[in-house]
Amino acid sequence: MALRFAPREQSAPAVTSPALSAGDSEQVAIPCAFMRGGSSRGGFFLDADLPPIGPQRDAVLLAAYGSPDSRQIDGIGGADPLTSKAAVVKRSERPDADVEYSFYQVGIEQPKVSIGGSCGNMLAAVGPFAIRRGLVRAVEPETTVRIYTTNTKQVVTARIPVRNGEPSCEGTCSIAGVPDPGAAIRLDFGDCSGAVSGKLLPTGNARDRITIDDREIEVSFIDAATSFVYVRASDIGGTGTETPDELRGNELLMGRLEKVRGWAAVVLGLVSKPEQARIETPNIPRVIMIAPPSPYRSVSGAEIAASNVDICVRQLAMQRPHKALAVTGAVCTAVASAVPGSIVAEAIGKPVTDVRLGHPSGVLRVASRTRRDANGGIVIESAEIERTARLIMEGSLFIRRRKIDQLAQTA
Repeated sequence: MALRFAPREQSAPAVTSPALSAGDSEQVAIPCAFMRGGSSRGGFFLDADLPPIGPQRDAVLLAAYGSPDSRQIDGIGGADPLTSKAAVVKRSERPDADVEYSFYQVGIEQPKVSIGGSCGNMLAAVGPFAIRRGLVRAVEPETTVRIYTTNTKQVVTARIPVRNGEPSCEGTCSIAGVPDPGAAIRLDFGDCSGAVSGKLLPTGNARDRITIDDREIEVSFIDAATSFVYVRASDIGGTGTETPDELRGNELLMGRLEKVRGWAAVVLGLVSKPEQARIETPNIPRVIMIAPPSPYRSVSGAEIAASNVDICVRQLAMQRPHKALAVTGAVCTAVASAVPGSIVAEAIGKPVTDVRLGHPSGVLRVASRTRRDANGGIVIESAEIERTARLIMEGSLFIRRRKIDQLAQTA
């Protein structure tokens, strides 16, 4: 029999209002569902169970995840950008959405919470969470959930398999970076252009020439689902088939990737100097290194043939090599492949509607449809991807009250 969440009585007071309840207890308890969404994992919260947006909410999330600490040993963080994420959900009053989803990238070593951009992997679990919490009525065999992403101000349509009134987790859909198959959750990002900048091409160009370490290189800055700047691996001393460990150990290459990202941060007006981006806007924009199809070995040891991919991609997340590929990165890359003149389209070399992206954990496919408008511009009709999600735990998350108060002063 499936169990539905019901807050239990605890020795510490549960937070049931936007402000943390006062009291003499050393800890507060907040209802939380711990879920895997795609190849990411984190806590899912109802908006009403957290303080309002601001320093106190950031402090709660940092304390809950055990930050700042490289191991996040005193919280639910997993010492990795893919497992230091949080989702906050509420019922939407918008006519075009059922729920609203706010994504938070929780800092690990730094007491900083980033709300720039969104996370498509965590997004995969928003629909199941909304159904379980009663925000959306379960419909069998499939429930459609329209999700407004507050970070990027766009509506994504999720189709959730449902069985016996509960989101299903068992199925045959396999995704790279997750060991077991699951029920396929289909996410359609629709027209996701201009998620951060308001324009598909933030600079107005399909490619730009910039100078990195006294060498002039070409990049393409594309803003779809989230803003990503693309750079050829060969232009900055990489191959595009590196493992995360190889990337992490190459300080010169990592430094150049951050410099490319810093340039894009200046374009967006987030910082005035590229070197400020690491501290002031560590999560947005994001950077992807690309290369033509090449054979490589995945992080699990599987051989990936060049014939099985259309392009090799390596992404950074919070200045760390991504072990797979962000869903937003996959969607943006698929869109970039349809932009004439972009270095992504050049690397693929042919029109594709089902793009196969070779990343460190394997191959990710994105089905996209685009068309030209009357002025010759690119219009995104749909960008669809399959993910899986699973509920791991739900109950009360205990957080040190002293730590919240301390972090509220610095977050």
